[in-house]
Amino acid sequence: MELITCKNAYYVKLGRQGMWERSSIKKSFIRIGFSRQTVNDINYGRWEKIQHQLEKEAADKGAATRDCRALRLLCESTPDDIWITFHGNHLWWCKVAEAKIHEDRTSKYRKVQGWQSKDLFGKPLLATQIPGNLAKLQGFRGTICKVKDIDELRRLINRQHSSEYVAILHSKDDLCRHIESGIRKLHWKDFETLIDLLFRGTGWRRLSVLGETMKFSDIDLEEPITGDMYQVQVKSRATLREFQEYSNDFAGGKYRKLFFVVHSPDQKLADLNQTDTGRVEVLMPKRIAQMVVDLGMVTWLMNKIQ
Repeated sequence: MELITCKNAYYVKLGRQGMWERSSIKKSFIRIGFSRQTVNDINYGRWEKIQHQLEKEAADKGAATRDCRALRLLCESTPDDIWITFHGNHLWWCKVAEAKIHEDRTSKYRKVQGWQSKDLFGKPLLATQIPGNLAKLQGFRGTICKVKDIDELRRLINRQHSSEYVAILHSKDDLCRHIESGIRKLHWKDFETLIDLLFRGTGWRRLSVLGETMKFSDIDLEEPITGDMYQVQVKSRATLREFQEYSNDFAGGKYRKLFFVVHSPDQKLADLNQTDTGRVEVLMPKRIAQMVVDLGMVTWLMNKIQ
């Protein structure tokens, strides 16, 4: 797949308080104001005339100069540039199309090749999951500004991770592998406590007494927002046959799902295709280790196995 390249990058605010965001994205436009300037003056680059007009409208000469410069950036931009904006909690990006400003009943605009809210591989570009240098552009008070960290934007669109991200990812993978080994050293009662803490750490409420004798579960849980109920069966060791017995006998009833949690499955159970488990889901050591890291239970585990 050919990577997205760019010579320059710009942020544009699509209307006051984003009033043209939806229209611009739907119609593949970059909408702008400049209602007192004519399309002919803009397309023929009569910048001195436009500057004088803006000086009469603006509160100060500096503001007029900034507005004129912003308009000129849009008009002279080429498909070698990338334009970005924010809408619906996503970062959107595009490249300009024909080098001409148009006008309709709403505003003046320049056509673009189509706004995108995903990276090159289809992952949504959520505004809450992008580098801070790009996210802070949402607070820009003007209409157009240059994106300074163009390499960051290019990596984001092409999903090329930063060296810091890669280093942390490798370290996290190593940590999870060590945690898998550490989990297997837990006493069965401590393992049961760990699973209870992990589920409750996600916000679920425990309804049962931990470890009380029940046919299908060691823990009964409730998801507080939906009210859905779940059961959790915790096993230090388990075979595929044991899992199949639980899976076949679990009727569900008022429970939406049974989680079958095991830190030392036999090879057949470890090789189980998770997509075929229906209403009974297996949590294997690798997933448990990831939960330990993500939910901040590393120190708890270390204290139990030191």
